Amino acid sequence: MKTSATETRLIDSYLLGQMPPADKLVFDAKLMLCPELQQTADCQQKVHQLVKLRGRQKLKARIQEAEQKVFSQPEYSGFRQRVWRLFNRL
Repeated sequence: MKTSATETRLIDSYLLGQMPPADKLVFDAKLMLCPELQQTADCQQKVHQLVKLRGRQKLKARIQEAEQKVFSQPEYSGFRQRVWRLFNRL
């Protein structure tokens, strides 16, 4: 079965908790009655999880890159000293 753009938007709304309560009840019933829709929703949820994980990985890489730059390049020595002083107060 081919998933329509409308169905994809409905599933997204459901997964993201953006569906009005009455519509959510109807959608829950459809999920129970239609195994294909349930399978599509499960796949779409996995995609959401992978996108979120990838975003976290990219953010972590950017933070590590910035940390490497700040703590290794001489032009950031003043900033490094301020950071160290700040944390030494704690």
